[in-house]
Amino acid sequence: MFKYEKIKVELNESNGIVTLYFNRPKSRNAFNFNLVSEFCLAMNDLKSLKSLKCLIITGMGKIFSVGGDIKEFKEAKDPQEYMGKLADKLHEGIKLLKDLRVPSLAAINGPCFGASLGYACSCDIRICRDSANFGAAFAGIGLSPDSSTSYYLPKLVGLSLATEMILLNRTITAKEAKNFGLVSMTISDEKDFLSEVKKIALKVSQGPTIAYQNIKDLLNNSYKNDLISHLENESEKIKICAGTKDFQEGINAFLEKRKPIFKGE
Repeated sequence: MFKYEKIKVELNESNGIVTLYFNRPKSRNAFNFNLVSEFCLAMNDLKSLKSLKCLIITGMGKIFSVGGDIKEFKEAKDPQEYMGKLADKLHEGIKLLKDLRVPSLAAINGPCFGASLGYACSCDIRICRDSANFGAAFAGIGLSPDSSTSYYLPKLVGLSLATEMILLNRTITAKEAKNFGLVSMTISDEKDFLSEVKKIALKVSQGPTIAYQNIKDLLNNSYKNDLISHLENESEKIKICAGTKDFQEGINAFLEKRKPIFKGE
């Protein structure tokens, strides 16, 4: 498990936090077909990892990812066939990421463009360095978006800004990303960025994982459900959570005025 070339995966067995790196630093972590295929393999491996509590996705070095590998695009003998194949594999990765039962954090350590922006948007929480910047980049090379970028970006930053970013190739700074709601927080470049993100991941890893799984499902479906069906879904899921040991622990901890110790049971 976890033996890849274009993806690097680190597991902290003491707290169940997995850090997944896009591992093509010499190519600015550009997404080629091999990297995306390995990402899908890694996500399928993580599905069977019972100890998993939180996933961090980041880039190796000082770049999250510049998006698709333009050199590989150029070398494609049949551009339509190649881009269709790549988009299908990218979208397989997005679906695996969204279906992950535990919270995911995008640790955006530098430039985040193209398909990688869609991958960051598909994570549950986004945190970036002060020096990070963001852009869609698709129209700049004559493409429409993939990797859920046109789906999640408008929901996070609003339709007007998303249209500017995608249609006019607008790049936004970390400060703008925070102001517009694309990221939850920014971290000073002077700090050890990944260590700061792992502090947040540790807090997540100590939470009620069954409740988290149901929370993720509710939030992911909140845009497509009508109110009545969503209320029914909330009722169903709160009953599931009420049957867990974590719920009893949460009640006892509250009454005893102490921090709960959740075990994901």
